[in-house]
Amino acid sequence: MKRSPRTLVYSLIRVVGVGALLLLLIGSLGWVYRSNFLTGSLKVELAKQGDIKHQQIVSVVFASEETLLKAPAAGTPKFLVQEGERIRKGDPVATIQSGGVVLGQDNLAQSNTLVAPIGGLVYSATDGLETFLTPEHLLSMDVSKILQQTVAGSSESGAETTAPAPQSNPSDREAQASQPSQDAQRAQSSGVSVDSGKVIGKIVNNLLPTVAVIKVDTQGYEVGKNVKLLINDQSFTAKIMRLLDDPQGLVVQFNQYIDGTSRQRFQEIALVVKPTVSGILIPKSSLWIKGEEQGVYVVQESAIQYRKVKILDENDEFVCVENLPHGIPVIINPRTGLDGLTINIKNVTQL
Repeated sequence: MKRSPRTLVYSLIRVVGVGALLLLLIGSLGWVYRSNFLTGSLKVELAKQGDIKHQQIVSVVFASEETLLKAPAAGTPKFLVQEGERIRKGDPVATIQSGGVVLGQDNLAQSNTLVAPIGGLVYSATDGLETFLTPEHLLSMDVSKILQQTVAGSSESGAETTAPAPQSNPSDREAQASQPSQDAQRAQSSGVSVDSGKVIGKIVNNLLPTVAVIKVDTQGYEVGKNVKLLINDQSFTAKIMRLLDDPQGLVVQFNQYIDGTSRQRFQEIALVVKPTVSGILIPKSSLWIKGEEQGVYVVQESAIQYRKVKILDENDEFVCVENLPHGIPVIINPRTGLDGLTINIKNVTQL
């Protein structure tokens, strides 16, 4: 029995339709497989707001104006102020308890009071460097010889020469009188005695600026210009006073006394080489050149897109760019053929 032409047409249409559906299904599966294959090894990192800092760790030697405190008589010194407390010129600093023999009688206790020759911060610890490691010497004398003496002086005197530490005066500081410092307790229990004229401490003038030697290559630096330094995470500005050849470095003067530098003269600090730049940070590995443009591949609604960026600054790990929003996923190991592919962020390694 012959089929009608209409039946043959319908059969052909069904065959063509089924074939088209199969091709569409195979194509879709192939596209999904291609996307998964090409994106399976991709790594993503979120763009983030941050700073590019240019800092160099340098060795520094600090100097401040310091005046030695000497015992006015032989005996046992007892400080009347706290360690590091600021006093004014003429204020009592310490007493020297001593005994003597009068006409064959028993020893009679005597007390001599030491008053502050200048105003400043009182410390009982000295290191033997107070007389030659001074701001005046660093600004006008041979720094090389001063630093050589500094090394020799510090090695001869040891770490620090510590006299009995200061304690509170009960009449002035009642709240602290019942609990003297540990240093003061050790000094009282040891009963250390000193000769007349012996150094028992020092006063640091914290109203005068600190001067320092920075050991660094002097190329690019000029006398009269300012440098920025980070000391214990605090930012300071200092003026360049001298350029040194031996040792190579800078003599700088701060606009204030830098707290703690009279007790810790030798430090490693950060020198700010260039100004900090803020912006969006992405890994350097994410940059990709497309034609004459430089940009990155980002993920927007599961689709990979190429975005042109403007580089503001960079370091060894990151670049600081414009034209990217904070938090957008960035492909950090890009390659060709990513445009238009879809990606499931949940299945991608995020760093």
